[in-house]
Amino acid sequence: MLDLRRRALLAAPALIGALGANEAEAQQAQPLRIAMSIGDVPRLWGGPEAGFEGVRFGSYFVYDSLTLWDLSRADAPSTLRPGLATSWRVDEADRRRWIIELRQGVKFHDGSPFDADAAIWNLDSIFNSTAPQFEGTRSGLVRGRATGVHAYEKLDTHRIAIITREPDATMPFQMAFLWFASPAHWQAMGGDWQRFALNPSGTGPYRVTSVTPRQRAELEANRDYWEPGRVPKAPRTVLLPIPDGPARVAALRAGQVDLVESLPTDTIAPLRAARFQIVQNSYPHIWAWRLNVDQGSPFHDIRVRQAANLAVDRDGIVSLLSGAALPARGKVTPDDPWFGNPQFHLRHDLTEARRLMNAAGYSATRRCAISVIMPISGGGQMVPQPMNEAVQAGLREAFFDVSFLPVDFATAINQMRAGSRDPASRGAAALNVAIPSMEPNTGWVIYDSQLANPRGINWGHYNSPAVDAQLRVVRNSFDPAEQARQMAQLHNILIDEAALLAVVHDLNPRALSPRCRGFIQARSWFQDYTQISLA
Repeated sequence: MLDLRRRALLAAPALIGALGANEAEAQQAQPLRIAMSIGDVPRLWGGPEAGFEGVRFGSYFVYDSLTLWDLSRADAPSTLRPGLATSWRVDEADRRRWIIELRQGVKFHDGSPFDADAAIWNLDSIFNSTAPQFEGTRSGLVRGRATGVHAYEKLDTHRIAIITREPDATMPFQMAFLWFASPAHWQAMGGDWQRFALNPSGTGPYRVTSVTPRQRAELEANRDYWEPGRVPKAPRTVLLPIPDGPARVAALRAGQVDLVESLPTDTIAPLRAARFQIVQNSYPHIWAWRLNVDQGSPFHDIRVRQAANLAVDRDGIVSLLSGAALPARGKVTPDDPWFGNPQFHLRHDLTEARRLMNAAGYSATRRCAISVIMPISGGGQMVPQPMNEAVQAGLREAFFDVSFLPVDFATAINQMRAGSRDPASRGAAALNVAIPSMEPNTGWVIYDSQLANPRGINWGHYNSPAVDAQLRVVRNSFDPAEQARQMAQLHNILIDEAALLAVVHDLNPRALSPRCRGFIQARSWFQDYTQISLA
């Protein structure tokens, strides 16, 4: 472990320089220092890159959305709660129209008011390409998670309406990915989103005091936050991008950070023995390959997709991860209300995998060569290279020859948004980006045939009439219990069609220094860091 730590520290001289405190800073109370697994500070403009880890830190720290996730408990999956919207309802006269009551008395960090005008300005910045505040990259990063929005209007000073393309009962989930920036501060920054990202103004629990790209973002508690119980307990917080897992752990051991995201699983036991706090929990998320099912891709054939799923030794990968994962039996765990009863059972069965490959025209002498985009780091990717090599070894026994296209995580997200037909994906047959499944508009609508680039992130151009029809049923299920039943049926179809190569559900392990108090690991990809105090 000492040698591993020494190598990690030597590999990251810029990091150590960024972490070093000058003498004056050392006299102050130490901030809460969080080591992120991404390679840069996500742009803090309310629509960050770097996937859901970028959302976790680049959006929910500085901004609020109309609906928020309840992250206050560890014993049940997170659900929606009011955010900048105090209530929302579908218009029974037109089920495409949602009436949204906005929270009153909320101010942006610069002191300007949040109201219906600010809300419409923000919606224009995402959905209206002719608006002065529209920015294409930022728009793309948001609208892929709010695909149902068709139009919107101001009703009065604190009410707006959002109109969907068709009846869409999942709109409250989409509202959790619409974040609101200050129009007045954008003007003060010269109408430049790049300048705004370095000096942002939202309504969230943290104010940004400085951003040093690729090194750190420094924040302070927003003492005027509209929800007093979530004013951060730590007066100051620092976000540090450290994409290398051993380097994150070395920084924790050296006392240079207080909390490590995406903890390498082989360090759990030694850190626990050294009296660091280890927290983990199950949540709706799966480490998987997204499959390119276009004509010409081997995964266009359902037999090849099913064979790949049967070739993977999931229990072996759980052992590789020191038990910090669960073997996948579907996109969600069997105790999830959306699991249903799929007829294709995910298991390790090389005999059946080879039979299916033979039926598809492959054999020991006519092998199936595929390339796979593999991020080398990133939130939710755990230890991507050893895990991918384990999948590669299993597929080799079923007549696959797998090669990898390694990229950084931000590049993989851009490739995912562009789609498998884009030259950036280099003809890959699969993309290893883990899939959140906590609500219908992330890990589920990615299989909607109408939501390939530019409307959505159906990377592999999945095109299934059964899936499309069931998604329409889900969108028309406004009763929560009925929607859950229809989501279970959607899950049945996706697993029976082997729409993805499902591997394991990670337990999202984190390590905290002994000085941290009050953190509750919610059953969600997102977490509430405002409750952490420092001893």
